[in-house]
Amino acid sequence: MFSLILVATLAGLAGFAAGLLYERSRGAKALQTARAEAVAATARLEAERTHLAGEQQRAADALRVEFRAMAHDLAQTESGQLRRLHREQLEGLLAPLGEDIDRFRRQYAAGTAATEQHIKDLMEQTAAVSREAAELAHALRSQSKLQGDWGEAVLSNLLEASGLTPGRDFVVQARSRDAEGRELIPDVVVHLPGGRAVVVDSKVSLTAFTAYAASEDADERRTQLRAHIDSVRRHVGELSAKQYDKRVEGAIGYVLMFIPSEAAYIAAVENDRLLATDAYRGHVILLNPTNLLMALQLAYNLWQAELQSQSVREIYESAEKLYNKFVGFARNFTKVGEGIRRLETTYDEAFRQLATGNGNIVRQLEGWKKKGFNPSVKIPEELLAEAERRETIELKKPETEQ
Repeated sequence: MFSLILVATLAGLAGFAAGLLYERSRGAKALQTARAEAVAATARLEAERTHLAGEQQRAADALRVEFRAMAHDLAQTESGQLRRLHREQLEGLLAPLGEDIDRFRRQYAAGTAATEQHIKDLMEQTAAVSREAAELAHALRSQSKLQGDWGEAVLSNLLEASGLTPGRDFVVQARSRDAEGRELIPDVVVHLPGGRAVVVDSKVSLTAFTAYAASEDADERRTQLRAHIDSVRRHVGELSAKQYDKRVEGAIGYVLMFIPSEAAYIAAVENDRLLATDAYRGHVILLNPTNLLMALQLAYNLWQAELQSQSVREIYESAEKLYNKFVGFARNFTKVGEGIRRLETTYDEAFRQLATGNGNIVRQLEGWKKKGFNPSVKIPEELLAEAERRETIELKKPETEQ
């Protein structure tokens, strides 16, 4: 019995194993078939992809060729239109330019002719000025009196340009006498605020200087330059000896020696470094036109400041007088007000006696009419109306005010 059961069990296990092997064999075959189909599908897919890529490349090549042809045709068309458009625009721009060029050419031709004529006239004027300058230079070199007149004329022009007022701020050719009775006539006395004064004297030394400037020989130039410096020093000595700074009333301690020529002044002070200091020791200050104009401008500014100060003083004095007048007026005005108030009080008292108070005159007189008194004239209506108005006001007042 046991044997039968064992045999049956073994037979069952053998059948199960056989079935399991059969199913596994079938599964392996199916897997192999599926793999073969997957390989075939992958091959077909790759073939389709390769075919599609080729089609796309051919389509792109065809499209590129077509685009190139269209671009070429468009470029040809646009190029022709663009050239025509550019030509039209360029002609529109160049036409006014051509007209401007023609106008400029005509104006240039006319201007050139006018310029040539102007240059010709200018050359003639220059030649005339040169001749006049040469004549003036010759006259200045040969005539000392003319040199002095020229220097005084330059000084007069500077005084006029400075803004100073003749007669008030400066006096030309002011005459005075020294202790010995000798007459002194400085060219100009410039007055300053505070009663001070500055003496200005023009000294012209051109004879040697013009010879120095005109000479081309080095030795001659040195000789004439030395003569020019000696001339300036001589003028300084003469001016210092006159002692204008002491003999003119209110003069400051120095005299201004004016050299009208800038070039002559510079040549002297640059080639004689002690000239200015030596002159200063002699109470003489050397000035050229530029420096003198600055000094005169300083005097003008001092006068302007003085006039402003004087105006301020006058305004202050006027303000003080006006204030004093106002105080007097205010006092009188106050007195008038007080008088008016007193008069008004007196008037009110008199009016009450006349027309509004108890037993006033108007009421008594009007009472006579009731008793048969018939005068030929009447009391003025204005007085009666005013009396009535005041009585009305009195009646309306509180008892405490009455």
